[in-house]
Amino acid sequence: MVKLVEIEDESVYDDDSQYTTDAESQSVDSLSDKEYEDDSDFEDDDILDESLLERLVALKEIVPASQRHAISRTASTIGYWGNFGARLVGKLGWVLTTSALLVVFPLALESDREKMMQQWESEQQNLQQNGGVPGQGQSMPPGLGGPALGPAGVPVEAPGLV
Repeated sequence: MVKLVEIEDESVYDDDSQYTTDAESQSVDSLSDKEYEDDSDFEDDDILDESLLERLVALKEIVPASQRHAISRTASTIGYWGNFGARLVGKLGWVLTTSALLVVFPLALESDREKMMQQWESEQQNLQQNGGVPGQGQSMPPGLGGPALGPAGVPVEAPGLV
């Protein structure tokens, strides 16, 4: 069992305050300015020299063994489930991505081709209704069964096919 004991300070000093206690004024007066600065630097160095490992070791001495084991088990369980979740998400992502590439992408390409064919068939029907002569207000797109016709039904050469 840990017993807490309050240790009373001999002096109270507030850096923002202009007031000091009698004990502090005597101790500050007895030290020269150089000695006072060296003393405060020495205390700061002790704090800065303490490493994280030393602080953890000190915590090991403070925290009881049963509580340390409970914390360790909890951290291990969280790590296990985190790893499991990350692996599951990765595998699901892989399955969904490959499924999309193997099934959805070709399906989208095929539906696009189907729309192009329907558009081409409707254009062919329009041409047949106009008497089978392209050029009466419309020209056939290049590569769809004949040369492209410009104004007045004159064939136009496609660039780069000379």
